[in-house]
Amino acid sequence: MVIMQQKNNRSDRLLKKTIISLNRHIPRQRKSLTKLLKEDKPHVIGVDGSKHRFKKSELEMISSLLSSVERDLLKLPIYIEMDTMASGARIVGRLEAKILCHVLEIEECPPDEIFIYRYDMKIIRQKLPTVTQYMFLVR
Repeated sequence: MVIMQQKNNRSDRLLKKTIISLNRHIPRQRKSLTKLLKEDKPHVIGVDGSKHRFKKSELEMISSLLSSVERDLLKLPIYIEMDTMASGARIVGRLEAKILCHVLEIEECPPDEIFIYRYDMKIIRQKLPTVTQYMFLVR
């Protein structure tokens, strides 16, 4: 019984380390859409020190969907949360859901979060490759 628990704990720790490694691209700090639109070369710096650049065309498309107050509130990139316990992905946030519902042409958009599956992820990543990033979670 004790040996089995040690193996499970070791497996859990290994899985968590792997997930942390997969998330090294996540920015130290996200920036508002307003701030990114003012930059010549819009970008954020990842935890690993890498520079993640945004395409101006994507930022402008998103900007056209939002009010000036919403542009100040929206932090980018938008995270597509991949969970070890779920078959799909989740995007959290009122503005994030609004944008992705527009991209996916969903008329009745959930208020604070949206759940998507592989086909939807493909569309989102095709239309907004620099504005969205995968984030891997362990529960």
